[in-house]
Amino acid sequence: MLVTINFVITCLYYVIALFFLIAIVRVFIKTKNVQDAMLYCLIMIPFVLRLLRLK
Repeated sequence: MLVTINFVITCLYYVIALFFLIAIVRVFIKTKNVQDAMLYCLIMIPFVLRLLRLK
């Protein structure tokens, strides 16, 4: 029972991280300001690392 709950919570965690990463990527693609693009790249790093299970 607890293993199943842990698995579901872990899956939801990665889905939420993916959702925010997709939202940031969409804004990154639409921006024309270089400084904003660099900021979005820095914001994307933790989400990519979480999805790769490195952090």
